[in-house]
Amino acid sequence: MKDLKEQYIMGAFLDKPKMEKHNAQGQGNGLRYGLSSMQEPEVYEIERSEEEDQFIILACDGIWDVMGNEELCEFVRSRLEVTDDLERVCNEIVDTCLYKGSRDNMSVILICFPNAPKVLPDAVKRETELDKFLESRVEEIIKKQGEGVPDLVHVMRTLQTESIPNLPPGGELASKRSVIEAIYNRLNPYRNDEADSASTDDMW
Repeated sequence: MKDLKEQYIMGAFLDKPKMEKHNAQGQGNGLRYGLSSMQEPEVYEIERSEEEDQFIILACDGIWDVMGNEELCEFVRSRLEVTDDLERVCNEIVDTCLYKGSRDNMSVILICFPNAPKVLPDAVKRETELDKFLESRVEEIIKKQGEGVPDLVHVMRTLQTESIPNLPPGGELASKRSVIEAIYNRLNPYRNDEADSASTDDMW
């Protein structure tokens, strides 16, 4: 993981209603966006603690509408313990907020300081075990249906009623929706495309 001394930042943003996700990486001069107008910003100067500060999250309303400060910070900490790929972390933030029901455009920039959480073998192991558990549960839900195959909405709603251990704090089941969908698609290659493309409004 590169730290702030190398002026390394990573971001991701999602344009709605087109639902097109983009990745943005800046180094040296940072990120440049095509803004049609500029407003006078409010600037605050805060002394940083090198011992305590771990990262800065810059995000727009589409993120904060569905995740609070503590929720998002806990989620980012948990993700940094399983990967040092900041692009992946930013994408997971955007995906999680989308599946939590955000209706606004979403953009997020994550700046990590040297004291940011590092990848932990135990955390990686828990993440792997969680994904395996979700795979087994999705398979059980599909088999339990009997004739026919339940749609993805049914699978998600069933999992939502269960107490699943080691879900990412702050993100919970919504942060695993992409994983669950990939498992579902693999186990159900002949799924009904219309049911599978259900909107996130109906996901829970």
